[in-house]
Amino acid sequence: MSFNERILNDLLTKCSCKYKDSTKRDIIGALSYFKDLLPKSERYAYPTGIVKELVCLSGTIPVNFRNAVYNIPVQIFLSDTHPYEAPIAYVRPTPEMSINVSDAVDSSGRIRLPCLTEWNHQNSDLYMLLNLMTIKFSEQTPLFSKPARNPAMASASTGTINRPYAASSTPPYPTDTRSSFPVTPPYPTASVMSYPAPYPATNTNPYYPMPTAHAYNPMKSASNPSMSQATARVSYPDDTIKPEHYRMSLISAVQDKIRKKFKDMCDEKLAEIDSLKRVNYDLESSQVNLNTLIKEAENECLNIQSLTDELRKKTNELNESLKQMKHRDNTSEEDAVVTPTPLYRQMLQLYAEEMAIQDLLFFLSEGFTHKTIDTDNFLQQIRYLSRKQFYLRATLNKAREQAALPL
Repeated sequence: MSFNERILNDLLTKCSCKYKDSTKRDIIGALSYFKDLLPKSERYAYPTGIVKELVCLSGTIPVNFRNAVYNIPVQIFLSDTHPYEAPIAYVRPTPEMSINVSDAVDSSGRIRLPCLTEWNHQNSDLYMLLNLMTIKFSEQTPLFSKPARNPAMASASTGTINRPYAASSTPPYPTDTRSSFPVTPPYPTASVMSYPAPYPATNTNPYYPMPTAHAYNPMKSASNPSMSQATARVSYPDDTIKPEHYRMSLISAVQDKIRKKFKDMCDEKLAEIDSLKRVNYDLESSQVNLNTLIKEAENECLNIQSLTDELRKKTNELNESLKQMKHRDNTSEEDAVVTPTPLYRQMLQLYAEEMAIQDLLFFLSEGFTHKTIDTDNFLQQIRYLSRKQFYLRATLNKAREQAALPL
């Protein structure tokens, strides 16, 4: 999707963005990779009650969750001081979806990532934010499809039995496994806890089991002293939780937390590296264009230098000719123009006479306009000069034809 820059400029002007060039460059860079997002203007209400018209990137981003690609609807609001202020991102579920509350998405759908809290206009941009969102959502989906009610339960009241429907292809969103209805979705389900439990699952009883072997019997202890000694040594079943189990469980929980934190840091740094690589590619492309422009400017300078030298040479020749003309005496205007042949001299004289008649006709008309010449004299002179001008032009055309010159 190629978005018209003129429309984007109008949108930034409408929302009173202070840094239009930086914001436009950031939006175009993000839309070139995430083509399902569309910029528009939308009113946003801040928690303080202030309502502003902000630029909003609305649409879907592709997320690969459990070997299936889902389109997650999101909205990213850009403040009027972008990119110096962090954007505000939300996931926007449809009526068929529900929000999966996690450390990255709250109950209102607002996205909370470290790159937003640590936003820096020099190292952060929209492309990096969207890339981190896809990475985070691929680990834990922000949305669930609301589970449909079991048809068997719906028909229980009517006394009819419905056959289970056939499984369809992969739906657009995962299903929440926290539902109380035993529905088996036809596509991968997402659990709320994406990490193993911090304690071993060998014992399902939350309490310590009571000893079952060699239990104390007061009736037998009095008659059998050896039995009373055996009761002092109580044995427990093998599935009893021991202190070593607690220690191993704590170590596993700490390791999982460290791994999760380390993975988040790695994903963020990889997104920053990807963004820096893209900036580096743009800078290298600009460097090539700049080098080409520098070479063209150098060639133009050399051409101008050669033309300047030639102009200086012609100027010196002209100055020498002027000096020679000053030293000549009794030089008339006719001798200043030298023609190669008599025919060219005749053409020059005819042209000069025609121009003189043209000037004379002009001044006669000016005199007649100012009433310094009477009408009879004016018409007589005009008739005479026009006839003479006609003969001069006819003779000049014949001479040009004789000299093989264009008419």
